[in-house]
Amino acid sequence: MTRHLPEDILREVETAVRAKAGQSRVLDVDATAKEIMGRHGWPDLEIGTLAASVARLASRYGCAVQLGGQRADSGRNTAC
Repeated sequence: MTRHLPEDILREVETAVRAKAGQSRVLDVDATAKEIMGRHGWPDLEIGTLAASVARLASRYGCAVQLGGQRADSGRNTAC
């Protein structure tokens, strides 16, 4: 079950997704979540919870989401 994220984290997710959506209509969910986690030291935050929030917001912006990084063999691109 995905838990509710604090407002400061949600703002960071929105800022990151908005910036990436302005660059490309395909958003790498895992890379974006890891990037956000790397910038901040939220000790109790799980990457899956953050990635779910990134994916939800990316879909609201009309982005296609890429799961699993940019590996050529992943083949897991999903239109939102």
